[in-house]
This record gives sequence, structure tokens and C-alpha cells, in this order.
Amino acid sequence: MKSTRQNLILVGGIFHDFQASAEALAMILAPLGIESRIEADLDAGIASLADNPVDLLTVNALRWEMIGEKYDPYREAEAYSPPHKTRLAIEAHLQTGGALLGLHTASICFSDWPEWGSLLGGHWVWGTSFHPQPETVSVVPDQNNVLGNLPPFAVHDELYTDLWIEPGAQVLAHGHSAAMPTPQPIVWSQTVGAGRVIYDALGHDSESLQHPSHAQLLRETVKWALAEDDPQ
Repeated sequence: MKSTRQNLILVGGIFHDFQASAEALAMILAPLGIESRIEADLDAGIASLADNPVDLLTVNALRWEMIGEKYDPYREAEAYSPPHKTRLAIEAHLQTGGALLGLHTASICFSDWPEWGSLLGGHWVWGTSFHPQPETVSVVPDQNNVLGNLPPFAVHDELYTDLWIEPGAQVLAHGHSAAMPTPQPIVWSQTVGAGRVIYDALGHDSESLQHPSHAQLLRETVKWALAEDDPQ
């Protein structure tokens, strides 16, 4: 890859150690010449793009409206709706050629912003999407894309199931498990304007990200997102 690239990792939310997984991701991407900055204030992080644009924007967070009784204890502190200027800045990042990486819970984020799912290439559907408890997930990269040289592997993670996939997204890998034997699309790519997008539904914790094959999957897809490789 060419000279140092900058990555802004947005973190925060419940039920996950996002700081630890962000630190793991930063180490995984460092060999590609990518310097990562971790930011828990989503709006401040996005606002910083105006003066300090980045090559890669990573959403490693679980921030949404938190509708439902289950989330009553967390809503006051954690509920989030991206303001209009934040939405515009994310869209502008992609339209002008920036890359976007969404990890795991990124597909749940920003539930009152319908365009987010369109940008990401898919999203969680409340009442339809679900995941079994963490277990061994068999990951099978499709052979006719950027992951064609990555062999199948198994990792302990949550298998997101019945996500909505945008028609224009290209599925790069499927996953299945004992609890969910039907293969599920878990990694996909798409383009938005001049920008490239990768979503990886895995990544419940840092241990999953640090699995050697999962780490290689992330490096290969990020290289494509930064236009260093052609997925075809």
C-alpha cells in the first residue's frame, strides 16, 4: 500500500468491549500502513472529518434508539440518534472517495436513519434478525471475489442471521453454525459514490478479530475498500 493511511474508529455501546476490539482492529490493520484513532464521541469524531479527513471510517459501535423494554436500564445513557450534520458528513465521506468499514453491531446502529442501511449495504431488521449464543461459526469465503484466496475457517462468535442485504451489495463470505446450519451472508461489499464499503457481521469481541484467518479477512477487505485491490 502507499503512504500511511488514517482510520477513525467510532466506538461505544452496551454488551460489548468496543474499546478492546477497536484496539485489536488497529493492530490488525497496522501492517497495511494504517494508523487508527479511536473515538467514543460519535458526533465529535465525525465533526473532526471536516478538518482532518480520513481514508477509512470504521463503525465499531452499538448506538441506536434503544426502543423496547429490554433496553430501559440503558436508554438514558446510551440511546443515540445521529444529528443531521453527522449524517451528511458520513455521506460526504463516502461520496468523495472515503472508505467505510462496519463491524458486527454497525448493522444495528442509527435505526432512525433509513439511509444508513443503504450506505452500509444492509442492516438488522427488528423482529426478524437475530443471533444464536456465541458458538463456533464456520466461515466460507466466496471464491470469486477479493477473499478468493482465503480458505474456510472456524471462529467463536455470534452469527447474525436474517439480516437485510441491499440489492447492490456483493456477498463475500457466508457463515453457518450448529444452531444456524443455513448459510448466512456475513461479509459484503458495495460502492457508494466514489467510496467503497465493507461490512463484517463477525467481531463480537477482540478474540474473534485476532483469529489469524479473521484478521486476514479484515486486511484483504480493507485493502479493497482503500482501492488497493480489485475484488474481481
